[in-house]
Amino acid sequence: MQAVKYDGPAPHAVADRHRRRGLQQMLGLAALGMSGCASRGPEPKALASAIAPFSTAPVGSTAPAGWVPYVMRRDRPITEYTVVAGADRPVLHARSSAAASGLRCPVHIDPRAQGLLRFSWRVQQLHESATVDAPESDDAATRVIVAFGGDDARLSLRDRLLFDQVELFTGQRLPFATLMYVWDGALRPETVVHNHRTARIRYLTIETGRRRTGQWLHYERDVAADYQRVFGEAPGPITSVGVLTDSDALKHEQQAWYGDISLSQRRTG
Repeated sequence: MQAVKYDGPAPHAVADRHRRRGLQQMLGLAALGMSGCASRGPEPKALASAIAPFSTAPVGSTAPAGWVPYVMRRDRPITEYTVVAGADRPVLHARSSAAASGLRCPVHIDPRAQGLLRFSWRVQQLHESATVDAPESDDAATRVIVAFGGDDARLSLRDRLLFDQVELFTGQRLPFATLMYVWDGALRPETVVHNHRTARIRYLTIETGRRRTGQWLHYERDVAADYQRVFGEAPGPITSVGVLTDSDALKHEQQAWYGDISLSQRRTG
């Protein structure tokens, strides 16, 4: 039998490429330390104690000072973010065409003291097959992402190995924990889903389906209480807050609008 010549890449090279792409995606979804997978804006010299409002930025700009872009995958288009005029104040508009990138605001905030998270968003259309419950359809019209610090020594062996891999390939360390508030195409509100690569990234569905598309929706969340329920432990400091509209998994067009995001004193009693 004549031998068949194989001119493609070596199997180990293919596996290495897939591993690198998976790690790049992990880094992007974690919403911190993005310079390892793509270019980004300069880091603020000092971490802020509040989230810069989108409404303070000039119309036509990308975002107010204090927000920096992050890119999840260098081989994918980026989501376009632009501050646009709203009904009474500027808002952030996101347009994703089979794209995946976001914005984030590095901060240092104690969620036990300033844990009342307020934000708003609007989605005009929604791909109902987009759900964070499956890697092949892991798109979300809107995500508000909160990253937390913590003691990496408490990570499981699997997570420590994954965190070390990400740091090796990118030069950046993943946050100790990441909580994403998402608008999902299928999951019921208050559903919690673990990221398929690590349980240190968890999604909390707060809106689902098309019923409320076309409306501005406003939310108040007790971040410390949500973190306690989702992760089963008390949270560390909030180190970053971000937004992400992505449509690269299902290769569709997605638009969304975000209002100001704030963290203020939690209600007591």
